[in-house]
Amino acid sequence: MMTVDIKLCKGLQFAAVPLALILSISAQRCVAQTQSANPTTVAARHVSSSDETGNPGGGTNHNVAKTAAPAQPDPESSLDIAKELAVMKARIDQLEAALKSRADAEAATSTSVAGAKSASASGTEMKAPEPTPAAAGVDAAAQVRSGLPEKPKPTEPFAYADWTWLNGNPRNKDAVWDSKFFTPEIRMDIHYIQDLNHPKDDTMGGSTEIFRSNEIQVEQISFGGNFHWQNVNARILTMNGMFGVTTPRNDASAGRGQWDLRGAYKYVSEANAGYHFDVNHGLNIDAGIFVSYIGLFSYYNFDNWAYQPSYVSSNTPWFFNGLRIQWFPTDKLKIEPWIINGWQSYGRLGSKPGLGGQILYRPKPWLSLVSNNYGMGEDTLGNGDGQFGRSRIHTDNSVEVKYYDHPEQFLDKMAFSLTGDLGCEYGGHGSFVSAQGRTINNNVNCHHNTATSSKQTFAGWMLYNRWWFKKDLYGITLGGGAMANPGRYLTLLPPINGADAISGSPYFTQNPGDPYKAWDASLTFDWMPRQYITFRAEYGYRHANVPYWTGRGGITPGDNLTPSTVPNPTAGNVVGSTTFVPGPTLSATPGFTCVAGATGFCPDLRKDEPSLRYAIMVKF
Repeated sequence: MMTVDIKLCKGLQFAAVPLALILSISAQRCVAQTQSANPTTVAARHVSSSDETGNPGGGTNHNVAKTAAPAQPDPESSLDIAKELAVMKARIDQLEAALKSRADAEAATSTSVAGAKSASASGTEMKAPEPTPAAAGVDAAAQVRSGLPEKPKPTEPFAYADWTWLNGNPRNKDAVWDSKFFTPEIRMDIHYIQDLNHPKDDTMGGSTEIFRSNEIQVEQISFGGNFHWQNVNARILTMNGMFGVTTPRNDASAGRGQWDLRGAYKYVSEANAGYHFDVNHGLNIDAGIFVSYIGLFSYYNFDNWAYQPSYVSSNTPWFFNGLRIQWFPTDKLKIEPWIINGWQSYGRLGSKPGLGGQILYRPKPWLSLVSNNYGMGEDTLGNGDGQFGRSRIHTDNSVEVKYYDHPEQFLDKMAFSLTGDLGCEYGGHGSFVSAQGRTINNNVNCHHNTATSSKQTFAGWMLYNRWWFKKDLYGITLGGGAMANPGRYLTLLPPINGADAISGSPYFTQNPGDPYKAWDASLTFDWMPRQYITFRAEYGYRHANVPYWTGRGGITPGDNLTPSTVPNPTAGNVVGSTTFVPGPTLSATPGFTCVAGATGFCPDLRKDEPSLRYAIMVKF
């Protein structure tokens, strides 16, 4: 558009030159005719034209002026020519000023910066299509007719600043390759974890990032990207590696009804498609599987300040399956409603879908505020038809502040993130007898324990501070958090004897009223020689008030030849000859102690887990 306008302006300028020449020649012709009629005019004309003082007759040849009175040109004709030239010059100056103003606006608008959890915490924003040459010509013609600058187009959401400093946002400033139709994305994450409890089966639990000890493992292998054409968009990102089996095992929705939902989606982390409307600063409607923003940290470790997130992030959803609407009323605000199947679930666990949404506000380049909220969904797998009738609500709120930014210094940036969550489950009906012979009432509430109902809540926070050094070549992060989750409905189930969200485990129960409190801390060092790769070393310490982490004896009986039956929530995965006798309240199975017997099995669970984490992460 700007190119067309510049060409138009230049054309007017070139057109003005011949016109001025014609007018000049015409004027000279009139003068020549007058001079031929009176030769004495020549000297007078020369003196008059060379005078810069404004004195009549000039200041160097008074005698000539006195002896020969010059013939005067037509004053009306000269005045008309001068007026025409002045008007044309003013119009050209006006067009040049308008084009310069518009060029500055378009240069500011064209800046685009990566941003969100996953994709960001801000989600996927689509660009409006480029104007065609024909449309550009029409706009230019309208501008010429009006003589005013063209109205600027809405700027892209959040494009006014660089958000690569955010926790949960990828730090790539440039795309390796792009086209009008497709923007590719490739991610790799390889790690080595040393659990200092030294489990003999190398199996770790209670995590969404670290799964096996003393081994080199490929955590993530992802290929895909964004397709975009004429306001239509689609995103696909595959999921292989450890993530391909560890993420689906935390989803119990496949235990209700038929067809293998885990098999259908296990190798996909994102798959959605939709349309972009040119409303305000953008309106996107997408459906499919998309990343969750609850918990601040990104699904993908490359985007985060730490490798193993604290509990608020690790125990909240990594994906949603449903419909997402993204509305950008301004370039600093996003309002995003969700209509989804449930809380990190491929299908529905009850009779109601989940409703929720995000409000993201970034008023300044150093400040990001986000609020995620969820409600109504029934997200606990029950007996029979799979419905307990419990509804879930949750609120997740974060603030990120970059409080120091001096790129010229060795310590060039500092920022912190603070997140707080509250939630609960309420309702439910029926009861059952546990593997230990205890009668469990399914009714829960958000406030207190009663004879027939148990308090089922979640409260947690996490705080991280990040330092960048030597133009972002190095990074150090210190942080941690805590959570309290009576009922354990969000506490990740350890994979004891292959247990998952469907099977449950009598070795670590998740019944109403079961106690769970925990805290953790970590120190992370990053070396980032290029914007596409991170070398990470991290020390982390996690603690729980009940035995939860894998100890030296491991959590796998024998050679894992008899894993838990799926689905089988009543029997769980008890190994033969194992019994439970009355024991301490704050045990993995509250009120009972596991006894292995002759051929039975009891997992070795500990209250503490120190670990070392090393990773190489790549994102193109």
